[in-house]
Amino acid sequence: MDKKTYDAAPGIKDGDVLSYGSVQAPDTDTLDHGILHEFIGMYLRRAHETAYEDFRARLGDDALHPGYFTILTLIVRNPHISQTQIGTASARDKSSVTKALRWMEDEGMIVRLRSASDRRIHLSVATEKGIRQQAMMEAKAIGHLQSLNDAIGSERYATFIATLKDLIRNLESAASARGD
Repeated sequence: MDKKTYDAAPGIKDGDVLSYGSVQAPDTDTLDHGILHEFIGMYLRRAHETAYEDFRARLGDDALHPGYFTILTLIVRNPHISQTQIGTASARDKSSVTKALRWMEDEGMIVRLRSASDRRIHLSVATEKGIRQQAMMEAKAIGHLQSLNDAIGSERYATFIATLKDLIRNLESAASARGD
């Protein structure tokens, strides 16, 4: 058995073997979450994971990672888009965009062309395979979008989106002011 030190538990020393005895785990329905019930980030994460699972389940074997779908959609809709433009439009960092572009290029979904005016810039264009993949995913994703819209409700949709945009803008401004 692994020996562990339990500094936070008074009276328990290194090498002690713990036993549950007759102690029962707390009732799940009445767990004390402390301040966690106020953590918006926890609810945003859960909403994201639930939405991602719905997206994945609806698309099945045809699913790309949602971030890759976003990037492929931008490339299909905007031929000759630069990596910087993709990053800005998708709100993704350079390394995430680079990884996605390399994968899509290796899979034959896009080609990256070197700019004639600046050899450091690569412009992305979807191949026929990429266009077909994006169209097929988009057709299946419509049900996912409808599911999200139904869950939010038409009467709350505009307010919900505005609140999310405000949250993003305000947190980014605060981070910028702190020098993050």
